[in-house]
Amino acid sequence: MNLKRIAVTAACTSALLSSLLAPAAVAQGQNEANPGVAVDTDTPSAREVAEFWTPERTREALAHPEPLLKADPKRGLDRKPSSGRLAKPVSVDAARPTSDSPAARTATLQTAGTEAAVAQEIAVAQEVPYSTSIPNVVVGKLLYQKPNGDTGHCTASVIVSDTKNTVWTAGHCVHTGSGGAAGWFSNIRFIPGYKDGQQPWGEWVEDRKYAPSSYTEGGDQLESDLAAVVLQPLAGYGNLQDNIGGLGYRFGGETDYADAFTVGYPGEGYNRTDMTGERMMYCRGNTEDLWWWVPTDDRVKMDCDMGKGASGGPMFIGAFNYNPQIIGANSHYQEDATTGKRVNDDLISSLHDLNAANVINAVNDSA
Repeated sequence: MNLKRIAVTAACTSALLSSLLAPAAVAQGQNEANPGVAVDTDTPSAREVAEFWTPERTREALAHPEPLLKADPKRGLDRKPSSGRLAKPVSVDAARPTSDSPAARTATLQTAGTEAAVAQEIAVAQEVPYSTSIPNVVVGKLLYQKPNGDTGHCTASVIVSDTKNTVWTAGHCVHTGSGGAAGWFSNIRFIPGYKDGQQPWGEWVEDRKYAPSSYTEGGDQLESDLAAVVLQPLAGYGNLQDNIGGLGYRFGGETDYADAFTVGYPGEGYNRTDMTGERMMYCRGNTEDLWWWVPTDDRVKMDCDMGKGASGGPMFIGAFNYNPQIIGANSHYQEDATTGKRVNDDLISSLHDLNAANVINAVNDSA
């Protein structure tokens, strides 16, 4: 029996459901049909992004993996639950590439490893075999420029959407976490299946970005460190999802999942010195409530020693059912208040519930 789930009301009114399903046009600032979603449509053209990313800037970004956020243990103790919960989880299946896409014609279908080889928990991250092949290639590097001019990189993954050109990541991979419109990152490009400097399926550049306003205005970690970036179709190739497929998703109030994976490009790790950020790595295990005794905090954790650079990487289920679905995004870790050092191998995601559903609904409404 989940005592915490009994203690937390998960009500969702018919009016709320109506608002989730209502159509809307994309607008700068706030999405009217999906309340609490901030939108940035003031983005550079594909040509401007290409001109920005000189070899020198690319090397600089790759040398600066984005740190995970530090979990604030007080954040869940002094707040009320979110303004709403999904009445039931929203579940969308994964997508495979279309049979006539260039990628599909040359695809090698591989999983993150054989089921027998990873039957036990893997908390010490290992390299993803065949990271440049479908379906692993849906995960890639996300490069960006911050408002202060600094560059860096996170991890992102293609998520099924009506746009067929959307990736899912952490909020802190696209926004500073304060300042509203002034906090958006720019010159974003996504490199699926990146490995050792290679770009097997090209580069895809941003068109617009979405994140919960509770993150863009206040940096909320509990339910808001998540974001979607809609990319521009690539000349000669069309839509990203048609070419390499995409992860489905399952968003709701659940925290405990069996046999989950998390994937990213870590440039460091907990008690690790061998991570360079140049190769895709993964962990496998069960997820659970970070602090089950705090009824207003439903963050999701799993044991994984990946660190900075893995920010934004997907936590997903269904890898061996051929239906991988995102349930979270790598967000933050716990540190010792005295030493400032990471205290364990817990990798933490904001709860993907109403805010996550509102963000992907806003993306779909814009298609």
